[in-house]
Amino acid sequence: MARQAEKSGGKAAGKARAMRPVRASGGRPRTVAALVTLSSRLFARALHLRLVPHGVAPGQLAVLQRLWQGDGLTQAELAREVRVEQPTMARTLDRMARDGLIERVPSREDRRAFNVRLTLHGRALRRAVEREAAALERAALAELKRGERQGLTRALSQLATSLDRTVGGEEG
Repeated sequence: MARQAEKSGGKAAGKARAMRPVRASGGRPRTVAALVTLSSRLFARALHLRLVPHGVAPGQLAVLQRLWQGDGLTQAELAREVRVEQPTMARTLDRMARDGLIERVPSREDRRAFNVRLTLHGRALRRAVEREAAALERAALAELKRGERQGLTRALSQLATSLDRTVGGEEG
């Protein structure tokens, strides 16, 4: 139907064209949203290739990084800090417990809650996983000059802050 409208040049055609990202040479998108999304997907894929040999999935990295700063948080606290929905955090923690990265310990303050603690294995992975993440970041930024890297970091930080305000501090 959209194709028929596009052929006839109606309102639907304009809307269909507006929804497609503008592409630069080589078929790469050039809207900010499309470029950020593409970069995120490619970064996640490359991160997956680097972390899987260590038994870590990219979706677990933020949880590990937060727990390496200090563990013992509840699932709700982790979900809030890592900025994912509770059901997503529950599934992530289930997998991490299955893989021996974390354990759930009954909370002393709230009988209904559990505190998430790293296992020895989860702690031992820190150096290798951080080394892989840093190597990927260096590779991803290798073509940029120092000032460009700093500018990109600043711009992405500002973008995240703006989007955070737009969605009211919730991710999902």
